[in-house]
Amino acid sequence: MPSTDYYPLAPGHRWTYRQKDGSTFTNAVTGVDEKGTFSMTNSVLGIEQHVRKEGTAYLTDSFEPGNFQVLLRDDLEAGDSWEIRFTANGIDSLIAMSVKERGGSIEVEGRTFGDLLVIEGESKMFLGGSLTSINFFTRYHYAPGVGLVLTTTNYGDSMGLVSWQLDG
Repeated sequence: MPSTDYYPLAPGHRWTYRQKDGSTFTNAVTGVDEKGTFSMTNSVLGIEQHVRKEGTAYLTDSFEPGNFQVLLRDDLEAGDSWEIRFTANGIDSLIAMSVKERGGSIEVEGRTFGDLLVIEGESKMFLGGSLTSINFFTRYHYAPGVGLVLTTTNYGDSMGLVSWQLDG
């Protein structure tokens, strides 16, 4: 039976993406500790990040090391929203996440993925004590049993899933 997890996690799982410029990179789950926190690496960044699943929620410290925030949930529906708060380069930041769609399909790199969960993140920063949008929006398209299949931004950037290995 196919997985209904929107971010299937297990050591050995790998996802390779093609960026707009044609270059590729791979995200890989490299291990899991006794508390169920998965270690992940990105072939370009070369740093270790962490993800864990609590119930239907996936938490990550990829925005700020050690600061686990909800990245997504398997039970999200269109209209749901939440915030990711973190500090980057000394600036308090926030990404306002909202579910734009659940259930549609999309073609990515010649493959069609269905039952999508489409989430949009609006990047904001606290400047002079006020929360200010920087007019940067990112869309994440997740497919159940596969994970992240496409990321796009309002600046025309894209990152599509080329291949994946989920059998360890």
